Amino acid sequence: MLKPLVVASSLIIVSGCDNNITAQQAAHVAKPAQLSVFEQYSHQANTLLSNIRARKDAASLEAESAQLVTLSQALIKEFVVKYPRCTEYLAALSDVATVLSSLPIDEIESGYHSDGKLPKFDEPICYHAKDLLVHPATVQANARLGLVEQHAYQNAELDMIEVIAHFEQVARALNN
Repeated sequence: MLKPLVVASSLIIVSGCDNNITAQQAAHVAKPAQLSVFEQYSHQANTLLSNIRARKDAASLEAESAQLVTLSQALIKEFVVKYPRCTEYLAALSDVATVLSSLPIDEIESGYHSDGKLPKFDEPICYHAKDLLVHPATVQANARLGLVEQHAYQNAELDMIEVIAHFEQVARALNN
């Protein structure tokens, strides 16, 4: 009879101590720094690439690529501040940003990857900034279709590899 009482008492004491330690530790934990849009984009692009390579389900990839499209819009706004000569070109893209992924893949390719529906531009860096939105929107559109064919994951992976390369160009341009 005494043994169960000692065990129960010990557990209560240990659990009470454990909670106090956790509360003390929690008081000293620093809050993580808020990431900039630039850092968020880089992290999200790399996470999406990893998840495509892991063959995550299409619905998850669609949601992740939609987040990247949203982040790209904020990045493009920042980009235009430093490169105002890209304003017309990127504004035309921003006008369709919310519906781009709902367009047929062929229309995204011809109209926005190949610039068929965008105004002419003189500055090559404008093209790199544009692709920060177009490639994730393409992944989103393909994911919405279900990524059912084997090459669909490969195409999504290539889109993300390419967008990361474009991101590096934009990063260099913004840091100059």
